[in-house]
Amino acid sequence: MSERIKLIQGSGKTALYYEIIPVGHDWLILLTGGDAHIGCTAIGDDGRLSSYTPQSHKDDALAIPLAKKVSQTFHCVCTVVAGFHLDNITQEEISKVVVNAEKGLQQIIETNMLAKIKKA
Repeated sequence: MSERIKLIQGSGKTALYYEIIPVGHDWLILLTGGDAHIGCTAIGDDGRLSSYTPQSHKDDALAIPLAKKVSQTFHCVCTVVAGFHLDNITQEEISKVVVNAEKGLQQIIETNMLAKIKKA
């Protein structure tokens, strides 16, 4: 079994939880928070993108940028399964989730954690 990376970005109700799983040269990233579910699946392939978002879900805002950037940066296939739900979410909480997603993506890219896990 390959090593997995777990990352938490933010805290409280707006925290995002990442589980990053190597699959050969490729990556599977589970991104959840709040009431976890499957709200979008996005597949990046060296920058190209394909996604599916079930009706009434908005989790593509989390999945698509992550799949695209990871696949471009690491020249791989990256599948992101994302699901974040918070009942009666406020605009302030939405903003916090967006910031957490941006910071999580930045942490994954800047620390080169995906390359590090390959060497383990």
